[in-house]
Amino acid sequence: MQRDLILHIGLSKTGSSSIQRVLASQRDALRAQGMYMPQSPGWANHALLPAAFVNDPRILWGFHPGTWEGLAPATRLERFRKEWAAELNALPDWASRCVITAEQIGGLLRADDEVQRLADNLQPYFANIQVVAYLRRQDQHAASAYSQWLRGGVLTDPALPDGGPELQPEYDLGPLLDRFARAFGDAAMRPRIFDRASLAGGDVVEDFLQLTGIDLPIAPETPNRKSNLGITLVGQNLLLAAGRRLAATAPDDLWRDTPQWRRLAEAVSEAMPGSGWRPTRAEAEAFMRRFAATNEHARRRFFPQLPTLFPLDFSDLPETPVLAPAESLVQAALDLVLHEIANSAAREAHAAMAQYRLLKRLDDRPAMRQALVRAIKFAPDLLNARIQAADYFLEEGDLLQAREHAEAARRIAPDDPKAERLTRRIERGISRAAGRVSPEPAGT
Repeated sequence: MQRDLILHIGLSKTGSSSIQRVLASQRDALRAQGMYMPQSPGWANHALLPAAFVNDPRILWGFHPGTWEGLAPATRLERFRKEWAAELNALPDWASRCVITAEQIGGLLRADDEVQRLADNLQPYFANIQVVAYLRRQDQHAASAYSQWLRGGVLTDPALPDGGPELQPEYDLGPLLDRFARAFGDAAMRPRIFDRASLAGGDVVEDFLQLTGIDLPIAPETPNRKSNLGITLVGQNLLLAAGRRLAATAPDDLWRDTPQWRRLAEAVSEAMPGSGWRPTRAEAEAFMRRFAATNEHARRRFFPQLPTLFPLDFSDLPETPVLAPAESLVQAALDLVLHEIANSAAREAHAAMAQYRLLKRLDDRPAMRQALVRAIKFAPDLLNARIQAADYFLEEGDLLQAREHAEAARRIAPDDPKAERLTRRIERGISRAAGRVSPEPAGT
């Protein structure tokens, strides 16, 4: 069967996570269009695929430890290669198209033979391959990546990286595009500029869907459209200080892969999303001069219609460094503690509700009651807990407790139909108990 492949290679910090999570969350809608999204390389980010083709596995150090599922990377990759071959060989008949997406494809495969091995692996299964790459101005890319480096435990003060293309291969865009063009052919290349003025609708998800002809009506407010956001300047400082404290207590660097550090990084990201450190205007201009030649090479070959590869207006950058006040760290730390307390309580409540659902199947009513009480203790405004509690006490014949929980549900969500129906049933029960009403009508 002749199949088409969309191969999205990133690059990093160009909205790749948003694209991936939107696609992964819409697998049923993709299937209706004959579009298959593999799962063996990863649920959303297919990072295991490029990891399987790198020459030097030492560059895989920055992967999230969950990627390896508790195995040594070599063991996990060997298992993946078998799973990947099996998945490719069992592509369903309905799949006329396939999408693979991983920013690590563009970021990790830095040699011709690595990209060629990827091409050799894919080409037997797909008659037509489009290679989609989003390119971001290097100084903006580096500034955006600073939050990501911190999350990974790289504890450096904010600054643009040293050197030019020779030290920063991911920013060496001319040779990067050339490598993929040699392996997949010039006609396969679909590079795009990651700049609001260049993207369809000013949005990378919308741009990707239009470019690839994928029809997914995703609302702008959909959470997956805003994935892997940056961290505010204060949040970056807090994460840096916390990381240095951890590093001082565990100097062997193993702390970087601990659940504690990962959770701390996630908590700071959740509690303090926003724009972080930015270089000064002079720093950015000097940095971009190092990449002038490679950007011009990419422009001439792939974007001849543009006067420059990227807009080179630096007027939005500060003239002098912008730093977060030292005293702001204390406030940020307190805000983070409060954020985590709230999150912890919510997790306890949802765990209690999961336990309640299991106990309900087992018909263990005393334990069901304890689970509901626990959920409400940790999250008094959890609507489902209040509704289930009202229903539970109604069945038990405790109409007063049932009414209190139903009233709480109505305060939480005045227009919720379940809460409204429960309230009516409870009030009828109370009225019947007082001898004031006939039996409730059927179907209510």
